[in-house]
Amino acid sequence: MVRKIVRTSAEEAIERFGTLTAAEKYSTALEGTKTHLREVRCIQRALQMVPVGGKVLDLPCGAGRLLPSLTALGFQVVAVDSSPHMVAFARKRTEARGFEKETEFLVSSIFDTGLNDDTFDAVICNRLFHHFKEPQIRRNALRELRRLCTGTIVVSFFCNLALDALVSYLKNAIRRKKPSDRIPIGYGVFARDIDASGLCIERSLATRPGISRQWYFAVRRKVVP
Repeated sequence: MVRKIVRTSAEEAIERFGTLTAAEKYSTALEGTKTHLREVRCIQRALQMVPVGGKVLDLPCGAGRLLPSLTALGFQVVAVDSSPHMVAFARKRTEARGFEKETEFLVSSIFDTGLNDDTFDAVICNRLFHHFKEPQIRRNALRELRRLCTGTIVVSFFCNLALDALVSYLKNAIRRKKPSDRIPIGYGVFARDIDASGLCIERSLATRPGISRQWYFAVRRKVVP
């Protein structure tokens, strides 16, 4: 009898996005679109209290789509991704636009970055958590971000409180298909993940309230009495 190897959603995501083909695809994905601009506006609002010159982690940085916006705000950015191909494209983007001096690059996992405690004033984690269907995987990632950051951590997720989340659910129901990726997470479910990871929510931001499932939580460490 052949035993089926069950992989976590994190392992599947790392494999799927770790290829050169994926990096090439995402090297221009969403850039200049209304979706990109909405995401940048949400992130900028969440980072209002981070001072110019602050050290900001962009993880996963992907092909570097957010890097121009972050460096334009005057931040010193560390761009991290588990895919060396993604990091290579992100580096090329910074070199082409002349802000490589404001950006460092690292290939590492969100679950064990190898970076020191309290390194960053803020963290951006954009378009990652909707790939993680297991609560424990999400919480492990959140705890690593908590360890690294003394200030605001901005995390995106696909919230179920949106029209496009409902449409996606109905399509899957009609097809009798159970999605294994890009899964909307209940607002309360992700809030419990945040709480269980030693973090508290400062504010929530929706890119298109009631329409788009792309939401952000701005969180930070809980204050210990």
